[in-house]
Amino acid sequence: FPESYLIHGGRTPNNEISSSLYMLTMDSRGCNRKLTLCCKEKELVGEVPGARYGHTISMVQSRGKTACVLFGGRSYMPAGERTTESWNSVVDCPPQVYLFDLEFGCSSVHALPELSDGQSFHLALAREDCVYILGGHSLTSDSRPPRLFRLHVELL
Repeated sequence: FPESYLIHGGRTPNNEISSSLYMLTMDSRGCNRKLTLCCKEKELVGEVPGARYGHTISMVQSRGKTACVLFGGRSYMPAGERTTESWNSVVDCPPQVYLFDLEFGCSSVHALPELSDGQSFHLALAREDCVYILGGHSLTSDSRPPRLFRLHVELL
């Protein structure tokens, strides 16, 4: 998907957390090369990530295929655990990685057993078939671990 940008989740002006995925593409046709931005909502099927913010989404390439890697973030407490006092309380999302195939809209989730806590507000950089994740914050331990880890993605 050349010249594409992905937007997933985030907080709305009403303090709600979104789970929508949008693809922003640029189109420059015609003799005057007028640039047009096109934003389309992408529907996902399978194991779809919940609403969140403070996460990252990266594009990786492996074996001639391209996929999106979503990691981390925060969300509201699950509905069954909320009380009136904790209605707007947030928790770290579990330490999982979601892979999206944008061509077919398929989504799958994969656990990261090396991580015990969720992580938010980190930096993610993708290079070929790897995503490098640096820093971030964990609500559970209230820490900002100075770590860098590499996530190697093999697309089958």
